Amino acid sequence: MGGIAGEAAVSSERWASKAGVEIELVDSEGAARELVTVLSRVWPQPDGSQPFPPELAWALAHSGNYVALARTEDGPVAAAVAFRGRDADGVHLHSHMVGVVADHQGANIGFALKQHQRAWALDQDLARITWTFDPLLVRNAYFNVMKLGARLTRYYVDFYGELTDGINAGDETDRCLVTWWLTEDRAVRASAGEVPSSDRGALLASGAVKVLGPDATGAPEPSADCVAPVRLVCVPADAVDVRRTDPGRSREWRHALRTVLRDAFDAGLEVTAVSRDGCYVLSADG
Repeated sequence: MGGIAGEAAVSSERWASKAGVEIELVDSEGAARELVTVLSRVWPQPDGSQPFPPELAWALAHSGNYVALARTEDGPVAAAVAFRGRDADGVHLHSHMVGVVADHQGANIGFALKQHQRAWALDQDLARITWTFDPLLVRNAYFNVMKLGARLTRYYVDFYGELTDGINAGDETDRCLVTWWLTEDRAVRASAGEVPSSDRGALLASGAVKVLGPDATGAPEPSADCVAPVRLVCVPADAVDVRRTDPGRSREWRHALRTVLRDAFDAGLEVTAVSRDGCYVLSADG
């Protein structure tokens, strides 16, 4: 394996080593059940059911899709399921689920798993991976855009309908589409560990306009100026805590973010950066 696919494979191995995991493709029915056990720990169901059928996980793996487990010496701690899809831009890999169990989060295991997924896709001559995520979870946005070098360009309202798991129950399932062009320079730099900076103060000083942010009570406060070429959309840093402690306030943020992001995407803007302190940067310069 040579070229960018070979470089991706080397990078994948390096990140797995740094994270202290071994990443393997699921190659048996038993391993598929281990994968579902991991996903059940990440997305617990109130009724004790499984968030993903093990039979389907094994069928996807057996038919040549991406189904992977990350293990430490204590056992499986992360899992990923992805399958081939087709849209207007052609065939790609769609990443349906990637999760790391709670007591192993923050150790770059998720990043290592995504780099493994990138290397696998490139080896399969797939240059693009897509997935969706909850745009209120700005830490995930930072991971997707800044750490992986992916792009956010589309907004879906209530994409999955009602979910009943322990994380999403009772909330509308708005999602942003992530598109990860695997050979793009930003993705290549990200695979080397380069994370660009995005400072809210510097952006405001250079002319960016905040079009959404919290007021003095923590409620969402949209700006009347929503036509600036560079827009900052600032949301709570811990939306999960807001949803848990004040569901009504969480719905306010959901609807406010929905409005400004959909308007921006309709205007041809995209998320070009995300600050660590909870701001999306929207502009036409990708």
